[in-house]
Amino acid sequence: MTDDERSPAPVPPDAPAAPTAPDFAPLPFESHVPKSRRRWWAYLLIGVPLTVVALAGAVVGAYIYLLTQIAIGPGEVDARRPQTRLFAWPLRVVDRVNILIMGVDVTLDNRRRVVNISRADTLILLSVDPHRRRIAAVSIPRDTRVQIPGIGENKINASYAYGGPQLTIRTVEQFLAVKVHYYIKLGPDSFARLVDAIGGLEVDVEKDMRYADTWAGYSINLKKGRQKLNGEQVTGYIRFRHDPLGDIGRVERQRQVMNTLVQELRQPRTVLHGPSLLRAFAQNTQTDLSAMELMSLGLFAIRSKAAMQEVTLPGGFAPLYWEPDFAKIRPMIADLFYGLSRDDLASTLIEVKNASGMPGLARQAAARLQEVGFRNVRVLASPDIAATTTVISRLPSPSAARLAAAALGRAVLKEAPGTLGPSITVIVARDATDRSAGPVRRNGGSQ
Repeated sequence: MTDDERSPAPVPPDAPAAPTAPDFAPLPFESHVPKSRRRWWAYLLIGVPLTVVALAGAVVGAYIYLLTQIAIGPGEVDARRPQTRLFAWPLRVVDRVNILIMGVDVTLDNRRRVVNISRADTLILLSVDPHRRRIAAVSIPRDTRVQIPGIGENKINASYAYGGPQLTIRTVEQFLAVKVHYYIKLGPDSFARLVDAIGGLEVDVEKDMRYADTWAGYSINLKKGRQKLNGEQVTGYIRFRHDPLGDIGRVERQRQVMNTLVQELRQPRTVLHGPSLLRAFAQNTQTDLSAMELMSLGLFAIRSKAAMQEVTLPGGFAPLYWEPDFAKIRPMIADLFYGLSRDDLASTLIEVKNASGMPGLARQAAARLQEVGFRNVRVLASPDIAATTTVISRLPSPSAARLAAAALGRAVLKEAPGTLGPSITVIVARDATDRSAGPVRRNGGSQ
């Protein structure tokens, strides 16, 4: 609420005069309360709730920051700083922020010893959109078939084992054509400790679940029905995958629990759990978000009244893999992460110029743009040689150009709204010859 909204509304010059004393006699207790004192109490009644909300957001952001600032390598944060301005003072989110949440497992050798190889068994791509005031979350099944840069075709959870958070981020960016601005990594015990810190969660268990893994040393034993579960039980619930749906059932349960958890964290009483939450995550969580950025996101989540949009990556079962369905994925990503419809993509004219000095690169770029949903793409030769691949947007909104830039990898985005030319111009430069990003896998058929 702004200062203007809190101050009394001005009285119009032609407003009727206030009623005189004979028309409206004061109540008995009003005659003993000075007018200035009544105004002080009115401000207090308004100001206290506002102060509580502001402090709640600040505390939420503060404890999230403290519990996630662990083991970030030198230069790692600066290397991934977004070039655009996503946050502003006082603690505001001013542009879309995409965050990859990674939950990693523990790997045991043949002697049941923990080895330094982990996989990202939980991947959630979160998008915070201040313009539409909504939060969207896409759960990516661990067995999704992808191309891992520099590795080749594999399950997406293997990207963490090959290259940690950075390779996982590159894999997701290439796979979905979405720029990942930040990441949060959770250890295998983080979720259980968080649930215990807030006193458990009420979950509707859809069926009896029993499973014992003597090798890994954990068991699941849950009865059907709505009940309050502790951290270990909730972790078992979202970990269970020994039914016909396998990992997809696990992802759906994960979404249900995440939504319940978000609603619980939005409650004012959550502020009282701050110290417990700090202890829960302080030893096994890391992020490249700064303190102010986390506080801004915490305040946005508290103020946002819209429910989180949660979806599982569309696809189907295949031997050993979850096969992505790009015919459904492309419009979903365009909507949730760019605010674009099919008509928006179809009406966008893109001109691709080859300024790399290597024949064929512009056509590869055009094919990539068509794969992510653009339909009106043409290729032209360029007499000049450029060093950096650049996407120039002449549209009032940069959303379509951001999708194009994300699809092409490390492209620089420049905005020139209102200037003459096509909607978007892509200049493919010499740096495109070294780019490892490959095309999006198709679900069959040509485009």
